[in-house]
Amino acid sequence: MAQLLILFICIFLIITPLYVNSKLVPPELMLAKTTNLQSIQFSYRGYLVSEKLDGVRGFWNGKHLLTRTGKLIHAPAWFTHDFPIVPLEGELWIRRGQFDLVSGIIRKQTPVDAEWKKIKFMLFDAPESELIFSQRLNYIQTLISPLNIPWLKLIEHKSFTEFSQLKTYFESIVNQNGEGLMLNKADAYYQSGRTNNIQKLKPYLDEDAIVLSHLTGKGKFQNMMGALLVKNKQGIEFKIGTGFTTAQRQHPPKIGTIISYRHSGVTKTGLPRFPTFIRIRTDLEAL
Repeated sequence: MAQLLILFICIFLIITPLYVNSKLVPPELMLAKTTNLQSIQFSYRGYLVSEKLDGVRGFWNGKHLLTRTGKLIHAPAWFTHDFPIVPLEGELWIRRGQFDLVSGIIRKQTPVDAEWKKIKFMLFDAPESELIFSQRLNYIQTLISPLNIPWLKLIEHKSFTEFSQLKTYFESIVNQNGEGLMLNKADAYYQSGRTNNIQKLKPYLDEDAIVLSHLTGKGKFQNMMGALLVKNKQGIEFKIGTGFTTAQRQHPPKIGTIISYRHSGVTKTGLPRFPTFIRIRTDLEAL
């Protein structure tokens, strides 16, 4: 009996830290509002502009690397060993068009060194700093420059004096298969939650929705998923039937999964126009 009790205690001591560390306190991050060229053309001055990287948002709390929802990312020890002991925010990124690859790598409980050697942590903010944004960028650069860590970089930011310059830069990023731009107000302090101090400029509108059911395909999609029935944050239910690969139609996102979709606006009844599947949101568990 005593031996069983000792065995139980040992198992408890081993499992408990793993359970506690698997999901830490979710960080209170700043969230962007979506805009378009027409809306931003009269208010772009005063913003610092960077490319919107299609990676996975990461939060370094000074000890652990977390997702935006507070889940522990099991990075190799060497990856974060020399990181500054202050909170930093960035994008875990490989290159354009590699979101799925990055997502798959960071979700593994046991990290693979060869895979993590492809990833960079591209920094864009210091959440707990009391400086304005332009000063926070300088602060981050001052922190990381002496460390000389090849995979820890500050995202390049630009400013524009003419709208035509911003428009040209935006179009060049999109034409190179980039997602778009991020605009941060240079004189703004960090503010958790959704704010106009940070704007997301993309060639299309994108939102998230939860998968309600799989609709059977017809014709060339027979015996596969033809469309997803989903519900967005506004409570609107609609179908998404485009944007899927053959593999995704054969193995569609599970019911209850959060997905991202793009669209070109909404109808008078609130239905998204031409909704197209983008990806599964592995960093979100609820809308």
